[in-house]
This record gives sequence, structure tokens and C-alpha cells, in this order.
Amino acid sequence: MIKIGINGFGRIGRAITRIISNSKDIEVAAINDIDNDTKNLSYLLKYDTIYGKFNHNIEFKKQNIITINRKNINFYSKSLINEVPWSKHEIDLVIDASGVENNTLNSKKILGKKLSKVLITHSPDKNIDYTLIIGVNEKNYDSKKHHVISSSICDASALGPVLSQLENKFGIERGYITTLHPRLSYQNLLDGSLKSVSNPGHNWKNYSLGRDSISNLIPKKTTAVKAVTKCIKNLDGKISGMSFRVPTSIVCASDITIKLKSKTSKEIVSNHFKQLSSSKNSIFGYQEEPLVSSDHLGTSKSVIVDANFTEVIGSNLLKMIIWYDNEWGYSNRVVDIAKFVLNKR
Repeated sequence: MIKIGINGFGRIGRAITRIISNSKDIEVAAINDIDNDTKNLSYLLKYDTIYGKFNHNIEFKKQNIITINRKNINFYSKSLINEVPWSKHEIDLVIDASGVENNTLNSKKILGKKLSKVLITHSPDKNIDYTLIIGVNEKNYDSKKHHVISSSICDASALGPVLSQLENKFGIERGYITTLHPRLSYQNLLDGSLKSVSNPGHNWKNYSLGRDSISNLIPKKTTAVKAVTKCIKNLDGKISGMSFRVPTSIVCASDITIKLKSKTSKEIVSNHFKQLSSSKNSIFGYQEEPLVSSDHLGTSKSVIVDANFTEVIGSNLLKMIIWYDNEWGYSNRVVDIAKFVLNKR
């Protein structure tokens, strides 16, 4: 049985815990969060406004223990990842879902014979050994060299497999991507200054990012393109993009415009991704019905291609729309990466 530790019990940490609870070959043994109210954290795991009530029996035992299906999970409230006694619980891999730079920096300090890997659920520029996106570059993963591994970000986890397929089959000359991303918990509900945004690590300069996230579409720069090109290096400098934070709670879309190197047609592109939805169905979905964002809530796939909006103008200007659940789909890939790297030991 693979034993997982989770550092940071926010929305991604809780989604990962729910997903692992449905697995037979992997379990969560320890969780660390700076919030020391374990009863409140167990309540948030049990009841979720977006994903509904947890479908497993969960009990709060005492301040530092909860049970899921009668299995104990030990809770800690340490400031840093290296302050948690992971080895006490025979942890194989720690998933750092805190988003805190110091935890990335200190990840190598917790590595040992048993605890051999750390997964970082964002895309740091330094202090990691490898960035891995399932469906893009897992073949280049080296278990002997790569120990602190980034699972990239939700947008890149969806965009990466699509762009990788386009690059490999048609070649990408240049392109532009617009992501539509739901509001996040640290954004302001009402207009405020950038200092009022409850994300202490942000370095935003654009005053619009402090505005009311419920009433506005908020344009912003995106890290999605940079995150993707870390894994598809020959696209660096060929694609760019931006993002809108939109007043919905969950599910992203991306509008992709690509000039391809080779000639193609709508039918060829559509058939290619339709086939992938069968041959690589954990990664790709393919949608022909006229659906909306909430119809993709809870999908475990990395990305769903919307066939209704695939177009080829001339012979090589491609337009695509994709959907992805930025929490549940991404968290499923994080769990897949955890299993993948541990099976490569």
C-alpha cells in the first residue's frame, strides 16, 4: 500500500484526499495544514459546496486524528513541510499543495530512503528537479535524478496534452491562448486594493485584480503558457496568451488559436482527438453535444475537446475550445503522477 502525506489542506488537498479515498492501492496517512482546527478541516472534507457530501464515512476522533472508513489519518499544524514527522507514518511521497515557496525550498530536506519523492502542485521556476504533465513528457522522467517534482498547474495539465498532440502531428508555427478561469478564494468579493487580496505571495501590479470577483470578468496575465513550455520546450517563444478570471466557481475553458505548419482540415483534427478520447481516455474527452461549463463539473479527464467549435480557416489556422475541471481533473492527474513516480522507483 502506497502511503501519501499531504501538506496544505485547501481545495486541492481536500480533492486529492477524496480521490485517494476511492483507491485500493494508495492511502493518505498524514496531513499538515497551518490551520490547527482539525474538526473544522474534517467538516470541510465531509461537506463541499461544489462537489457535494463526501461519499465515505468520516469521523473526527480527536484534535490530531480523523478516520476515513475506520482508517486513521494523522493531522499536524506545522508552518513548514520539513517540520512534520512524515517518517513516523512511513510516508512514501508527500504532496505539497500549500503553494508556499518556502515549502518547495525545504522539500529536499524531508527526502530519505522511504520518503523518496515530493510532488509540488504548482509550477515553481526553481528548487525542483522536473515538471511532469501526464500526456506530455512522462517518458523523460528519470527516477534516479528527479525527486522533487512539479505537477504543473491546472491550465497546463489540460493545455499541455492538446498542444503536444498538435505539435507532434501537425507542427505548431505560432499561437495564442485565452483561458477562462473561475474566481479563486483569495480574490476580493468587493472592490479593494491589491493589499486586501488574501494571497500574501502574489506580486500583482494591475489594480484591476483587486476588483469585485463576483461581478466582473477580470483580464490578467497568465502563467499557463510558461508552465506548458517548461514541458514542451520547442514551443517556447511560439505561443503566448492571457486569462480572464470569471465569476463562476469551477470549470475552466481555453480558447486556442494555432497556426499549424502543415495543412489539415476540421475533419482531420476532430477525428484525431475523437480517437484519443478512446485510446487515451483518462486524459482526453471529446464532446459533440452543446454543453456548458457546469456539465463538466467533476470530470476526471485532463481535458475535453469541444467539437462544436473546432474550425480550420484556410488550411492551417486552427481554432479550438477545450474544457477542464480545474480542481477535480487536475487533482486526478496529481494522484496519477504520484502513482507513476513511485512505481518507477
